Amino acid sequence: MRHTIKYLVVGATLLLGAGACANLDVVNQNQADAARALKTPGDIESLISGAFNTWFNGYYSYYGPGLFMSNQSFQHAAPWANAGMNYYGAIPRKGIVNDAADQFYGNFTRPWYYMYRAISAVSNGLNSLQDPNIANALGANNVLRDQAFGNFVLGMAHASLAILYDQAFVIDQTTDITKPQTAVPYNDVMTAAEGYFNKAIKLCGQGSFDIPTSWMSTPSAVTVDNTMLAQIAHSEMARFMAAVARTPTERKAVDWNAVISNIDAGVTSSFDIYMDANNGWYDDELDYGTYKGWEEIPYWIYGMADQAGNYQRWLAQPIISKSPNPSDGDIVIVTPDNRFPQGNTIAIQRDTAADGTQINVGRYFQAPTWIGSVWAHPERGTWRWSYYNNYRFEAYNNTEAENEPEIPIASMNLLKAEGLYDQGDMAGAAAIINQTRTKAGLNATDASGTNTSCVPKLPDGSCGNLWEMLKWEKRMEIQYMGLYGAPWWFDSRGWGDLFKDTPLEFPVPCKELQTLQILPCYSFGGSGGTMSAPVSSYNYPGESG
Repeated sequence: MRHTIKYLVVGATLLLGAGACANLDVVNQNQADAARALKTPGDIESLISGAFNTWFNGYYSYYGPGLFMSNQSFQHAAPWANAGMNYYGAIPRKGIVNDAADQFYGNFTRPWYYMYRAISAVSNGLNSLQDPNIANALGANNVLRDQAFGNFVLGMAHASLAILYDQAFVIDQTTDITKPQTAVPYNDVMTAAEGYFNKAIKLCGQGSFDIPTSWMSTPSAVTVDNTMLAQIAHSEMARFMAAVARTPTERKAVDWNAVISNIDAGVTSSFDIYMDANNGWYDDELDYGTYKGWEEIPYWIYGMADQAGNYQRWLAQPIISKSPNPSDGDIVIVTPDNRFPQGNTIAIQRDTAADGTQINVGRYFQAPTWIGSVWAHPERGTWRWSYYNNYRFEAYNNTEAENEPEIPIASMNLLKAEGLYDQGDMAGAAAIINQTRTKAGLNATDASGTNTSCVPKLPDGSCGNLWEMLKWEKRMEIQYMGLYGAPWWFDSRGWGDLFKDTPLEFPVPCKELQTLQILPCYSFGGSGGTMSAPVSSYNYPGESG
């Protein structure tokens, strides 16, 4: 059931003031006068330029949903209660608690408020650019730059709402804020986002300009000019177009021709952001996802690398007592995939040099000697525990100031592979899959899905086909990068791989519904709940009953 929601916008703040049954005009007596607040061209540019940072801090924050979504999709596991990881990552799954009094209410609602802050700032800024005095003072080239960047941020913010919430409001500088606005379904919000991206791209083609480094925290050696901004917009749009799908049926219905076209027009190498925790660009998901004791990789997905039958032994254990070290032997991932440590015992995988340095590590994952010390809170699920952690982004965890990918090129390539696969071009998909597969020491595949390395080896013991190899490569290459720092969650949702009863989307925050006089507040997920994931495509033992 979709609730029809209306609201009234006054000035720069989104004031929700109309419900499904009646309109309620609301006047905010504390609302700042935009005409007085925006006095100079510099004020206008600050609004527009700062909006991307607002988007970033609603997207990658510890106080957002990324860490619990990462746990829900098995991208990583932590036994801690922080950021909703234990509560929303628990098995059996729980529904979203849409109650402002709940301790994790802020985690699922933060994106809503931050995206509208960014939208509001940009909308006011773009509206002010229509003032001839402001436009003349800035100059035509800067006005073009500000318009292009502003529309890019509008695309990012609306798309970020579309992939999370069941409905949202489409707002820009043309919106008549004196009239109630009606929320629209997520697909319509995504359509609007594509419109903003395309407008930004069109504006980028109308002149030459550079985006100041501070606007996007780009590395000092990188200049985002009008051409590159258009490429970034193409790539982000492609990724969001696929991520908005709630089910495999919706994922298959994605306009893959458009996705591929955008990828081909997009970035040609990874686009990095200088993610500096001390200067407002802190990627909490990347940091905490590689923080000692928080970065275990659970066996549910990663175990599919194993060739020794240990993963199948782990799956056979009851969920309430799954353990990395059962009485019949350690759950060791024995695999030719060089992203994992090599060897058939944990002792070998923990081999150290004379100085004590662990030397037998994989490119991304290792079996650290200390990991057993954080096998904590068994009542929260010992299935969270494993011998392995993700140390791929250890440098960021150490310094909290590194150039890290916002758009990893591997994610673009493998998204294109998915599009080619959907269109029946198996050879084209295989060629892209092999780019990372062979680098990982695995045998190349082909259009028929030959998998002589048997990675991934699925829960039923069979060697994954071409589709499963595509999914494997994408998962291994994109942890924490993009899509709220939980890209596994969005891919798994569209692929039908989320564990049973995981919420497939989020509701409009209850505070907004109360203001709108739409009660009771609604929610999604959990056993018997609306928009709960069905049994996953892997049909894990014990998942279906």
